[in-house]
Amino acid sequence: MGAYRHPLWKKVVWSCWRTWEPPVHIPAIGEYIRSVMAWRSVVGIWYDPTQWAAEAQKLEEEGVRCLHEVTQTGTYMITIATNLQTLCQRNDILIPKDPQLRNQLSWCAIKSTEMGPRIVKSRQSRPIDAIIAGSMATWGASQDAGHLAQKSFDATKHLATVEDLV
Repeated sequence: MGAYRHPLWKKVVWSCWRTWEPPVHIPAIGEYIRSVMAWRSVVGIWYDPTQWAAEAQKLEEEGVRCLHEVTQTGTYMITIATNLQTLCQRNDILIPKDPQLRNQLSWCAIKSTEMGPRIVKSRQSRPIDAIIAGSMATWGASQDAGHLAQKSFDATKHLATVEDLV
């Protein structure tokens, strides 16, 4: 799942998504990310190390430096859930009208806990992986770090001169 803040709409937009039916072949996700990185500017990849550590290590060995571990059991996920909940309440997020994404969205809920909100399954038999991935990508897009400060930023690849645009 990709996410970016649209400069004119001032909303976070989910883009370049793909959903997999269980059981998920983890290396297929890595291949999809590599294909997206070939045609899109990627400044961050947020992932759960319990599911994706081996693929993250392969990407790092290939020179990808924008990897961020997010354990789904930690307090970091509370912050990510709070961010998603706030954006949804303010209508500051655009989620594609893809039936699989919409189904997964309907199968999850925000549960209030003592520590803060958490994204949970409303029924255990239904997958919500795309929504978790989208919430992590949304967190990344919501940060004000600026793409120029990211380790993956390369001025020779990511900047265009005025002559290039005309």
